[in-house]
Amino acid sequence: MKELYRTQRRDVILDAAIAILVEKGYRDTTMSDVARRVSASKETLYSWFGSKSGLFQAAIRRNADTVRTVLEVHLDGNAPMEEALGDVGRALAGLLLGDSAVAINRAAISEARSEPVLARILVQTGREATLPFFVRYLEKCRERDLVDIDDPLEAAESFLGLLLGDMQVRRLLGVVDAPDADAIEDRATAAVSNFLRLYGGESGKRGC
Repeated sequence: MKELYRTQRRDVILDAAIAILVEKGYRDTTMSDVARRVSASKETLYSWFGSKSGLFQAAIRRNADTVRTVLEVHLDGNAPMEEALGDVGRALAGLLLGDSAVAINRAAISEARSEPVLARILVQTGREATLPFFVRYLEKCRERDLVDIDDPLEAAESFLGLLLGDMQVRRLLGVVDAPDADAIEDRATAAVSNFLRLYGGESGKRGC
């Protein structure tokens, strides 16, 4: 029960940190701001996260974990490739086009020159911690002759391009709202269909 409370409390703190990030930007967000927002002590925040950069690293890792969990399931499983890619597509689109990731990306871009630490954390804890799992999954499928791929990393990036198009940029610019579940489903379905047309064809209906 104590561990459950800690997990729930940690999520509340991370949610508050993202909300303040949206309001004030990374440079002007302080641990005191977050502590006041959640009625916690600064000592607790420093004990749990170490620093402001550690706090946002935890928020980015929480986001990335949602996708990595899906990938780990399919690395160990044998679901049809079409189904697995659909799961990955929904997880990625829901994450990368959602409010939390968009807020973090906006902050990283706006502070890239003066406070590059957030951009480094975003790359290291987000993309570099997640994309290798997808590459390994595609390598596994290639070993079983389910896809015709020369470079799994290039193929993984192609899938991301098919999935996101220019939607992520438009989200960052604030000209479109976060997609709802139906829109995410449509994007994932289209991305999988086009990806398998390029690399897999009917073989994607077999398990990887």
